[in-house]
Amino acid sequence: MSAREETIDMHALLWPVPRLGEALEELARRARLRVAEGEGPQVPATLAADGEQEQGRWLEWAAQRLGLEAEGLDAVAPELESVLRGAAPALLRVEDPAGAAGFLLLLKGRGDSAQLVGPDLRVHRHSISALRRALCARLEAPYAQEIGELMAAAAVPPERQASVRSALLRDRLAARQVASCWMLRLAPSRGFWDQLAQEGLRQRIVPIVAVFGLFYGLEVLSWSLIGQGTLHGNVDGGWLMAWTLLLATLVPLQWLSGWLDARFAIDAGRIMKSRLLAGALRSDVETVRRQGAGELLARVLESQALESLALNGGFGVLVALLELLFAASILAAGAGGWLHVALLLGWVALTLVLGLRYLGRLRAWTLERLRMTQALVERMVGHRTRLAQEQRGRRDHEEDQELGSYLRSSRSMDRSILPIVGVMPRGWMLVALGGLAPAFVAGTASPTDIAIALGGMLMAGRALSGISDGISALARAAVAWKQVSAFFVAGEEAAREPFLPAATRSHAQGAARRLVDARELSFQYREAAKPVLRDIDLAIHHGERILLEGSSGGGKSTLAALLTGLRQPASGSLLLDGLDRQTLGRNWHRLAAEAPQFHENHILSGTLGFNLLMGRNWPASEEDLEEARALCVELGLGELLERMPAGLAQTVGETGWQLSHGERSRIFLARALLQKAPLTVLDESFAALDPETLARCLRCAFERAPTLMVIAHP
Repeated sequence: MSAREETIDMHALLWPVPRLGEALEELARRARLRVAEGEGPQVPATLAADGEQEQGRWLEWAAQRLGLEAEGLDAVAPELESVLRGAAPALLRVEDPAGAAGFLLLLKGRGDSAQLVGPDLRVHRHSISALRRALCARLEAPYAQEIGELMAAAAVPPERQASVRSALLRDRLAARQVASCWMLRLAPSRGFWDQLAQEGLRQRIVPIVAVFGLFYGLEVLSWSLIGQGTLHGNVDGGWLMAWTLLLATLVPLQWLSGWLDARFAIDAGRIMKSRLLAGALRSDVETVRRQGAGELLARVLESQALESLALNGGFGVLVALLELLFAASILAAGAGGWLHVALLLGWVALTLVLGLRYLGRLRAWTLERLRMTQALVERMVGHRTRLAQEQRGRRDHEEDQELGSYLRSSRSMDRSILPIVGVMPRGWMLVALGGLAPAFVAGTASPTDIAIALGGMLMAGRALSGISDGISALARAAVAWKQVSAFFVAGEEAAREPFLPAATRSHAQGAARRLVDARELSFQYREAAKPVLRDIDLAIHHGERILLEGSSGGGKSTLAALLTGLRQPASGSLLLDGLDRQTLGRNWHRLAAEAPQFHENHILSGTLGFNLLMGRNWPASEEDLEEARALCVELGLGELLERMPAGLAQTVGETGWQLSHGERSRIFLARALLQKAPLTVLDESFAALDPETLARCLRCAFERAPTLMVIAHP
């Protein structure tokens, strides 16, 4: 049966929502993804009725429980075939002809063929074009009559009607979403060795070593052939031809070894980057705030250095060590014998000692550079204030001192690297010739032994050059690791918090019990001499409206940060809806949202819609965007939307549309309200508003926030 004639029974392929946990594990097993050990995720009884966004959130949570990552994307009609061809393994949420939602398990897609795992646990093979027609049939049906009449009026020939109908349908459905897709892959939080094994990188080390071994073996053989004939003074055409063929064989082997090496480095670097990014996103907020933007930027730069230097330097040293082993075996069989081997080991030990000295000076230089980066960022942030208020002589004197210290560290580091990259590889030949001298003077060595020794000396010299370059790269990578290891380790923290269904949250909001229960709550900043908060008892019930007033520095914002999970209390107990932080995990932020003070809140470079809805699922649905638009009108931002050419799709931030102080504060307010958390905390959110706008925004907050705490000065 051709793809055009193939019919697909979608009902037989769709997994129902109650079996979604089983479907996820089955797809992971069939795709050979390494699932983390532990109890499988349980599907909530209400998930089938909770809608697409809630099902997608559960799917992402369940994938994390299994040590996987489910990356969501919208499969629109024009891109559906490419999604079916390249997204596997993936789950697609679609609706059957009766309108019931279910999930397709896409195992593989290649060419015009796709493999799907059905609820009968069998693999079903269908053409991608037939799958596309089956998935789009429900959306295309309303346009069938219109397109038929249009083609009849245009007198389209029968042989072209199929292609014209397809083109018109694609135009009608250009922006229509056919399915929601979640691609499965191993999560960055999994162990680094697990990630390498999943990508098959650990197994690829063996062929790399084998190719290098073959390359060096043939190289030694070529030296032996030409060296023996040359030293005997008898180089005939046959031996020369054999030597030429061996050299010709080395060229593709060298190309193959370089290609394998580069592929391994690229794939391993991709894994390392995703791992470091995951760790950076999991960084402790308070630690990042205390360190400052400059130090964070410096650590990000060091992570890039780690990825490139560790892989390139590591491979360079690995190849050099292989060469060194071959060179030692060759030298042992040559004229110098074990004396040559001892000299080589001593020379390598001296190189390592110099490398340790370079590592210490490099570490000092790096710390100096990071301090300068931190200072530079702070100066850039406060540039206008420094120009207006700081004396120029004092400013220049401090900068001159920093540059002088950096210059001295750079000079010391450069002096320590020169012996490693300049002296050690070249000095080896003099030392090696000295080791060859006794046998040469005594006349006990044959020409073949001398040829072998010379070949071993040259190979050892090349290996020492590789080790010298590798030591420089690995030393820099070791210093970079010291700065970014926290990112790498943070990426290993698996998500173990429970799933909080929407039905549970809505039930809790209507309950009469406490939403917040704090007892003997205390908090102290690390550099402070005394606690900001001490022995605080607080109870907030669902539906309450609370005004918190106090003088500056009294701990109002600190209490708000504790309630919304941005900071951890030093002592005492804090329960949100009867659960503590350890139990809720990141679900805490779904129960408590905050609009922080102006200096701790930001408009990010992106669209206005993204800035409003960043606390919800993104990309946003049309319903989400419409809700955000309506809220903006309620807050008095309707005229702003009308002025923006692209509306919610208008780019705002440093490089986009510039917003006033009052407009920013209302966007911060809208961002907090759109999260629909049971508890909303507004910290000085109305300070930049005139009385009329303030009353309007406060009325909107009262209507939309289930439980509200407003922080203000008396």
